[in-house]
Formats: sequence, C-alpha cells, structure tokens
Amino acid sequence: MALILVLLIFFALIVILVVATLLIPADITIRLLKEGPVAEVGVSFRLLLGALTGRIEYSAERNEFRVRILGLKLFRRPLERRTVGKAEAKKREKREKEGPDWKAMITNADELYSAGKELVSALTRHLSLKRVQGKLAVGLPDAAETGMLTGALYAVRSIANAASPQAYFEIEPSFYEEKMDADVAVALSLPLVTIMAPVIRFLWKMRKIFRTTR
Repeated sequence: MALILVLLIFFALIVILVVATLLIPADITIRLLKEGPVAEVGVSFRLLLGALTGRIEYSAERNEFRVRILGLKLFRRPLERRTVGKAEAKKREKREKEGPDWKAMITNADELYSAGKELVSALTRHLSLKRVQGKLAVGLPDAAETGMLTGALYAVRSIANAASPQAYFEIEPSFYEEKMDADVAVALSLPLVTIMAPVIRFLWKMRKIFRTTR
C-alpha cells in the first residue's frame, strides 16, 4: 500500500511539472554570431522560471550540431554526408528513371504550406518579444564608404529604437580593416501550451509527406 501511495505521489508530481511547463511561458533566446570566419547559431531556452535550461547550437566552422541540457552535453553530431546502401541506391535510381511525380509533389506542397501557415500563425500570435540587442562591426575597403554605411546604420537604429523600445544595437565602424561581423540576440517568451496542437498537426503532416516521398 505504501509503495502504491509513493507511486501515485510521484506520478502526481510529474503531471504537475508537465502542466506547469506548458502553462508557464518559456524564455527563448536566439543568438546569431558572425566573427571573422566563425559563424554560429544558438537557441537557448529556460523552462519553469529557469529551473530547466538548455541550449541548441550550430557551428558552421565545425559543421556540427550540439545540444546541452542543464549544462551537460546531451547530443553532438557532425553534419556529414550519409552513406547510402545498395537497396536505397537502387530505389533512388528507379525514381530518377521514372521521373518526378508531379501530382504527389503538388499535393505535398499544398500540405506543407497549410501546415506551415498554421504553425507560423500560432507562433506569431503567442510569441512575445522581450528584447533585441546586438553589436555590428562594419568596415569597407574605403573609409568614406564605411562612414556612409555607418551613418545609414545609425539612422536605421534610431528608427528601430523608436518603433520598439526593447531593441538596442551597438554599431562599431572599422576604418582601417575590412570586416562585417555581427552578434545579435533576440529574447522571446512563449507559452508552450498555445502551440502544442499546431506543432502536433505540423509534425503529423510532415510525417505523411515524407512517407509519400520515400
């Protein structure tokens, strides 16, 4: 009896955590970094008011994805070309000889458009912008052109700050070195419960599309 009670309490705690995770808005930060030859994209998230954190990273320099949860490396995979087996190679060769199935392609395009439209609509309705901040370092071969570009960027920054107080950009001109670097971070808030149904429908339609195109 005591074991059943413990299991029920444990199950109730899991249910409470899941419900709280869905109801409490998640904090999402998207960061785009380009510094010289280094280019990275990172998505950080905080759930349950920061009790659960994670980060998904893509590095163009190393050409790999990395996933971290609570600071621990959970997943790391280089993006390498997958070797194709003989059976799959024969299927591809057969499809190439038969030519494209235009009817299936049009149907799949319609399915993908409708699924993507619903998902994007749900995201735009429920996403809340918390802040946008970044640093731009620009330098052209000619110092005069650098000055003109910097002036135009300052004007754009003023317009962005007036339109959205959450936006702040720092502009750093380089008159002696040619460069085009950026470090931009966008912080968002999203209640996960509001996009569960659109995400499930999107994944289901994507599954149907991939099954028909295999």
